[in-house]
Amino acid sequence: MTAQIPNLPEEELEDLNPSPQKGFNFSPYIRTFLRKSWLLAGLGSLGAFAGWMLSAQDPYTYVGNFYLLVEPITTTAKLTNPTALARTEGLPRTDRLFDLDYPTNQVFLKSPGMTLKIAETVHKKELSREVPAIWKDVRENLVVERAMLEKGRNPETKIFTVSYKGENPQEVQAVLSAAAEQFLQYSKEDRETNIKAGVKFIDQQVPDLQQRLKKLQSQQKELRQKYELIDPLAKNDEILTQISSLKQEVFTTENQLKSLRTTQSSLQEDLNLTPDEAWAASTLSQDTERIALMDKLQELEQEIVVTSTTFTDNSPQVKYLRDQKQSILGLLNQTTQEILNKNGLSVTPGSAAFQHQDPTRLELIQRLVEATNQIEVLENQLESLTGELQKLEQQAKRYPVLINEYNDLERQIQLTEEILNKLLQQRETLKVESAQDIPWQLISQPQIPLDGEGKPIGYPPSPTKKLLAGLMGGVFLGMGIAVLWEKRRNVFLCPDDVVDLLSIPLLANIPKDDRAQLSQNLGRKSSPSNQKAAFERRQAEEEFFDIERIDVPQKSAFLEAFDILYAKLNLLQNTNLRSVVISSVETKDGQSTVAMNLAIAGATAGQRVLLVDANWYHRQLHDWLDVSNQKGLCQVLQDGVSPQEIIQEVPDIENLSILTAGQLTPYPPARLWSARMQKLMTELTTLYDLVIYDVPHFLNDSDVKLMAAKTDGILMVVGINKTPVSSAKKAVTEIQALNLPLLGVVTNQVKS
Repeated sequence: MTAQIPNLPEEELEDLNPSPQKGFNFSPYIRTFLRKSWLLAGLGSLGAFAGWMLSAQDPYTYVGNFYLLVEPITTTAKLTNPTALARTEGLPRTDRLFDLDYPTNQVFLKSPGMTLKIAETVHKKELSREVPAIWKDVRENLVVERAMLEKGRNPETKIFTVSYKGENPQEVQAVLSAAAEQFLQYSKEDRETNIKAGVKFIDQQVPDLQQRLKKLQSQQKELRQKYELIDPLAKNDEILTQISSLKQEVFTTENQLKSLRTTQSSLQEDLNLTPDEAWAASTLSQDTERIALMDKLQELEQEIVVTSTTFTDNSPQVKYLRDQKQSILGLLNQTTQEILNKNGLSVTPGSAAFQHQDPTRLELIQRLVEATNQIEVLENQLESLTGELQKLEQQAKRYPVLINEYNDLERQIQLTEEILNKLLQQRETLKVESAQDIPWQLISQPQIPLDGEGKPIGYPPSPTKKLLAGLMGGVFLGMGIAVLWEKRRNVFLCPDDVVDLLSIPLLANIPKDDRAQLSQNLGRKSSPSNQKAAFERRQAEEEFFDIERIDVPQKSAFLEAFDILYAKLNLLQNTNLRSVVISSVETKDGQSTVAMNLAIAGATAGQRVLLVDANWYHRQLHDWLDVSNQKGLCQVLQDGVSPQEIIQEVPDIENLSILTAGQLTPYPPARLWSARMQKLMTELTTLYDLVIYDVPHFLNDSDVKLMAAKTDGILMVVGINKTPVSSAKKAVTEIQALNLPLLGVVTNQVKS
């Protein structure tokens, strides 16, 4: 019979095969913080209160200031800048004449050198603290800003506002007075220094420029006389023509050398002689005495051959002829060596040059000697041509450089004359400007605001920073405590924790049993703990809802969860689900409840379902379904009873059968898994559409793993606020290590 799978919500379908999350998962921590929000709020409030209490102990702060008019310094700074003197005839552009570099001046006034001078001045007047402590406060609390107008088109003024805050009003006043003194001194010294620096710069540059001008003019004159640069371009063209001609001669010579070397190589290969050996062979072949000895040696060799045909090798005649041969051979070698030494030749022993040379070989040897001589001549000629070509190429490279050098000298002379004239003019300008420029002006005396009694006005400390620090510290402390607290509890607190911590699909979340309440709404009396009437209540609810759907638009969420679980299990398989093992890691996690109600859901969908109670030491399914437990799985495995004889149909639930655990004998089977159990599981799969095994706890019995391997998969049940996280992780790790088929996990919020 084909099972009817109930319709699932879209979000349920999306969660069937969730992809594993990558990277660090913050979701469990966020849920932890939300659950312990009361702790975070409490510790945060305590931290904020502590920050407020600490801020109340902080002393009052006093703030004073003064104003500086700084614009007049611009004229001197711009006119005496050495860069401006050399680039713009001693004057900057008119549109930038009265601009002051405010950012640079602000940084300088706050520089370590300036603040150290202020700290040293304060220390001399107020001996309350050491210089390093005062210097630290000055660096942190001294503020130099450009005064701004609140309204108007040009809000930026030509005034610096200098302020300082501290806890001691006398020290604040001393710092402001010292700052005003140092800033005015800096302005005065800067004006005088800039003018003197400008005049000094000009006085230093004029003699050098004059000397440089003379030197450049002298270099130009010498260059013209040395190279006669009347028409350098014509001379350059002449050299280039000569270079082209020489390159053609070099090319022709190289081709001739290539041809001769090819001929030389061919002759060497034919004669089996090197050039030196060919020269030696030619020399030896021209000596008459050596030729006569070789002819005599040849005659003796022929006579020995003839005599050997008549006499034996030990006969006097043969020995005499051989002695003569050795004598002539020694004389031949001596004559050959004398000829070689006389002509300064050296030939390796065994060379073909010592052999008798016929006219043909002599002709080839002569050609080899001639080719070698021609190669030597051409190589010398090529070397001479190459040397002359390099000289001309160097001259060709020199002329463009000389022309550029001459033109460069001309440009430098003109530039030097211009700079010299500008500096002489600017020196006169500085003398006029030195009488017109004025330093910075103090337009407001350093002071601290006073009250009506003439006492400095102080400002209470702001508690904001310490409040925030205390609040954040308390919150972070609460977060740490919350994480440690829940880790110490070591249980799953919600279904999402199961998904995040185990990284396996969550197939269903079984809520609390609401059937008793629904039964009361239907006018029936029922106990939530009575599992026997589960199917009756389901039918009653369906009938009631079909008739009174408008008045009571709700179903049992408890039973609907098992319908969804059944549908998901079927959707997970490519084919129909035939067998499943249901287990947990501890007692009272609800695995038997899930097994029974999943079996009821399958039977209701029209499948022939068999529920097998293999959990011998926690037998309870027979009581819930009101069936006999006299004989069961124990008798099948131990006594060989046929399972068809003891499988019972569950009363009032169509299509649902049960194989109970049976009565345990004094000596029950030692192992649940056996050859009989394997055979039984195969037989039951052929008899029923779906077989559900309620087995012992996963970590307590190794036989569960063997049974799971023979089914379509194992379904783990986890109790919310009950199952230890460490045990569940251990079970999932072991399942993955053994490569067992894991269908997913079911969270249970029902007390079993």
